Parts: sequence; structure tokens; C-alpha cells
Amino acid sequence: MAASLTSNIGPTLIHEARFSYMPQWIDLSPFLLGTNFNQKAGITGLEETARPGVVGSFPDFGWSGYTSMAGSAFDQRPKTQYFQVFEYFDSLTWVKGRHILKFGGQIRHWKPLFTDSQQYQGTWNFTGIMTQNPAKTAGTGDGFADFMLGYPASASRAFPGNWFGGYATFWHFFVQDDFKVGSRLTLNIGLRYEYSPWLNGYRGQIGTFDGRQAKPIIIASNSDQIDLGAQFATPLAYTLFGKYIQTSQQAGLPLSITYPDKGQWAPRAGFAWRPFGDRTVLRGGWGIFYEMENTDGRVNLNMLPFRFSETVNATANAVPNRTLANFFLGQPLGSLGVTPNLSPTYTHLQEGSDEHWNFGIQQQITPNTVIEADYVGNLSLHLNSSNPINDPAPGPGAIQLRRPYPTWGNISYFSQDMSSTYHALQVKFEKRVSGGFWYLASYTFSKSFTKQNTPGAGGDYAWEKALSTFDIPHNLAVSVGYELPAGRGKHFLSHANGFVDAVLGGWQIQASVVARSGRPFTPTISRDIANTGIGGQRPIRIGSGALADPTPQAWFDKNAFQVPATNTYGNSGGSILREQRFLDADFSVFKQFSVTEHGKLQFRAEFFNLTNTTSFSAPNTNVDTAAGGVITSDISTPRQIQFALKYNF
Repeated sequence: MAASLTSNIGPTLIHEARFSYMPQWIDLSPFLLGTNFNQKAGITGLEETARPGVVGSFPDFGWSGYTSMAGSAFDQRPKTQYFQVFEYFDSLTWVKGRHILKFGGQIRHWKPLFTDSQQYQGTWNFTGIMTQNPAKTAGTGDGFADFMLGYPASASRAFPGNWFGGYATFWHFFVQDDFKVGSRLTLNIGLRYEYSPWLNGYRGQIGTFDGRQAKPIIIASNSDQIDLGAQFATPLAYTLFGKYIQTSQQAGLPLSITYPDKGQWAPRAGFAWRPFGDRTVLRGGWGIFYEMENTDGRVNLNMLPFRFSETVNATANAVPNRTLANFFLGQPLGSLGVTPNLSPTYTHLQEGSDEHWNFGIQQQITPNTVIEADYVGNLSLHLNSSNPINDPAPGPGAIQLRRPYPTWGNISYFSQDMSSTYHALQVKFEKRVSGGFWYLASYTFSKSFTKQNTPGAGGDYAWEKALSTFDIPHNLAVSVGYELPAGRGKHFLSHANGFVDAVLGGWQIQASVVARSGRPFTPTISRDIANTGIGGQRPIRIGSGALADPTPQAWFDKNAFQVPATNTYGNSGGSILREQRFLDADFSVFKQFSVTEHGKLQFRAEFFNLTNTTSFSAPNTNVDTAAGGVITSDISTPRQIQFALKYNF
């Protein structure tokens, strides 16, 4: 629903007011809903986590070196997403001489709410640690062999989630000036201030962790009590762990737990200049833009006693006592031996920001041909990430007993400390339609880096700067169109009769080709060699890892990597190898027929991936399994041919 009013206030003032309300509701169901597969398979320990009113669905299984089996937990189905957005915008435009001034503001109330099912059916991971040779881990152990024997390396379970989410009201203000300095130069200058507070948790379902205090868990509340009816798990979880919990009022923290970031100033500047006449234009711009809070972070049902979950790790290199049938050793989620996971927020965070800049030249070569070259850069700071703090140092023995806070399981703070940089040269060559022929060719040469906390590279406090997973250094796209010069009024068959013109005249063809570099990937080891509970650990790199002639069965050289010694981390870097390049060519031919004075019929024949070229995805990244280096999927689609008729009137 939206309404707007635009009013002229005299010859130089324009006022605009807009109001909008947008609700959105999404329901998502899991696979094979209605069957309790755990009960049928004799798997215990998940009886009390059943979602009220839901019979069950399929659990999730992961095998190192093999494709995982996604059930309900991979995105917590069944789940509901309900969004409400109220927005009011007001602006005043003032034309004064060479200036076009604009002032305004925006008020936005946002309330995202969700339900989900967490790991109510369980997630099971098999890494090969139960079938490896402790004296020679390299080349031994197999995740599927562990599964066949019924010995998981780790498992997670959780109570499902009733309504959770957040709410906040944002206030944004701006002023800008489009200044025409002269006939050849225009400046665009603006400044925004955005007050976007961190979301309050719905029914107080947000919190932080301070291990220095006797009551380290701090939950949002304007009183000395928390909302015990907010979640299915809360009454039981509070009974067990209430002695560790205090409220934000007691701790002297705001209801949002995180103090608002009040420094969101966003200047903008740009120019367009024609120094040598109308055929050459120089353009440039710079600005800072802020990102709003992501709903999969602070307010995503993270904290005890609202979220009650645990991840249990089997002990490596010991006689296994945790089987698939009884992995939790008869202890329900709610017993005194449970060590729940926590995902707290920091009390001080900065909102994510993106600083964009560009400078380019556009040159007209002929009346219908233009070439353009631009340098484009981007610096993104304070991006959404996470900081685990409760994983032990590498060493022997049970993981849980060696944690810094052994009362708790995984503790991972929601953070805003990831950053990325992007630099690119972008070139475009365009010919507008002339003589029935046009084309557009664009090429981008770029580099992108990401810096973030990467536990798999060396533990909870291992930071790594590496190529971004979306880094594509070369990207070429070419599109061509041509109207065949045959038919009435054309060079050929200009005087053809109606039948000949209908069959041979008026045809057009189009073609496009896209070629780009493959994305980077990171070689890993399949198991928890460091014995810390951290996944995605790195091998030791002793060579480049690249093969001169890679194949889908061996995309990289596994011999260039070694499995680290037991209870240690490897040294291999991130994003050091690349998947195959991507190549796609499409072609279409079409013709339009005049049926009546106002009606036209269009026939189209379209060929997607005309050459039926396969572009492979990244391979399995494990260096210590038979499946490592093997490609099992592609990012292209097989050749598709389609015919269509469309009537326009």
C-alpha cells in the first residue's frame, strides 16, 4: 500500500510526501514432512525437541569428502517469515539559479519476525576420525565408513523456535545540490545523516555474554525479569541456567544490548565535465553508504534461554562410545550435563559501510559508436561476521573439557569486523542501432580481497586476508543484433509480394557470449586434526597445487598438500586455487508479423548455451580423501532450445 502527494509551491518550490506500508508473509515446509525418521531408524536423544503440531521430517547428514544430505535443519524448516515496514518520506526541491537544492528525510519502522525449527531433527557429521589410524592419519579414515559403523564425529540438536525477531525506527535526513557551474561542468554534492539503531529483540530475545561476571549471560529486559513465555525452551532452560542470567537493566545496558552507532554521516560528491566539446565526457563520483542490520545476526534466536541448542563432539583417537543410535548417551536436551551453544552480540558495534568511487571517460567515435573506460573502487568496512571464543587450543583429550568456558558449548559473537576491497578497470564499446546492426562489448579486469576471522586457518583468533570467494579477474560480455536486409523497404526483396515478405522479410537475429574467470576456492582437510571442534581446517602447503592439465577427476594436485601432525593446524592459505572458467553463448532469431492495424504477432526461436559447453563448479576441496579434487557439479545448463509466439495489441 502506498500514497504520495506532489505539490508545486510557487514557480521554484516542489514538495513531495510519500507513505507506504508493506507486509510480507512466507511459509516454508521441509522435505518429507510428516514422518518421524529418527524414531523409525532407532535414533534417540531428539524426543523432547519435537516441534508442537509437527510430526517430523528428515534430519541432516554430512560426510567429509561426499555430498551432504540436506533435510530440515539446513535452513531450519518448517519456518515462517513475516515482515512489516512502515515508511514516510518527505522532501522539498528548490530551483535557484544554477542550483537545484533538495532537502528531506525519511522515517522507517521495521519489524521482521520469524519462526523456525533449528536442529529439532538433529544434524550429524561424519569426518573419518573414527576409522583413521591414530599413528598415521594421512590417507586413512573415511567419513562414509564412520557412517556405516554408526560413529558420528559430532551432532547438534535444538528446541524449535517460536516467534522471534526485532524492531526499530530509523531516521534519515539529507541535503543535496546539483550545481551547474557552466555549460560544460555540473557538480553533484550531498550529505546524509542516518540514525539506524540496532534492533531491539522481539520479547527481549537478544543478549550478550561477559565471562568475567558471575552471571555472564545478559538478556534484554526493562526490569529484573525476562519473558519466560517467549519460546518453547525458555521455562526449562531458565530452570537449568537461570543462575547464570541477569537482565540488561541489571547490567546497565540498553534494551538493544548494543549501543547505537551515531556516527553514520554519508557525504556524496560527483561531477560531469565536457572539457573538449560534446564528444568527450569525464565523469566521477564518490560516496559513503551504510548498510542496515541483517536479520540473520543479532536478533536471529541466538541466546539462552530462548535458544536452547548444543553441539557434542566425539573424542578422537579413543574407543568410541557415542553411536548414531545413542550419541547423546541418554541425556535429553535439558539434563544437567548439557553444554548449550551461545551466540551473543557485542555491546559496541559499528554499522556496515561501503565507500564507492569511480572515474571514467566516455568518448563518441562516430555518431553511433561510443567507447567508455572507468576505474571503479569499493571499500567495505564493519561487515557482518562472527567471532568464536570458546574453542580450545589444539591438543589431545575431550574437546569440551578443554574449552575456555567448559560450562558452555560453542560461543560465537555476532560481529561487524569483516572488510573487503574491490578495484576494477571497466571498458565498454557500444554501437547503437544503425543500418539494422548494433553491438555492445564490455570487459572488466578486477581484484577483490576479503579480511575476516577464519578459525579453520588457526583457531578462534586467526585473521586472514585472501581473495574474495567472488573474485573474478576477467569478465567479458559481447552482445550483437542484426536486422536482416530482406523484405519490403529493405535492400533485398524490397518489392516482394505479401507471401514472400511474410516468409523471408523482417527477420532479426541476436547473439551474446559471456566468458569469465573461475572463482577461487580453498583446499581443506576433511577431519578435525587439531582436535578443536573447528571445521574447514587447512593442510600444509608444499607446492602450488595447480595442475597443468586439470580434469574433472583431478582438478588440483593433492600431493602439493600434507595433512598436519595430530593436534596442530596447517599453514595453507585461503582462495589459492580456482574453479574452471565460465563460458556461455546464446542465439536467437525472431520475426514480427502485422496481424491488424494495432496487433502484432512475434515468433521467436531461442538457443541457450548454443555450443552446449560445460562449465564446471569447484571440486571437492579435501586434500586427504579419495573424493578430493573431484568435480561433481557444474554451473552451466545444458543446451536449451525454445520456440515462442507472442501477440501484442
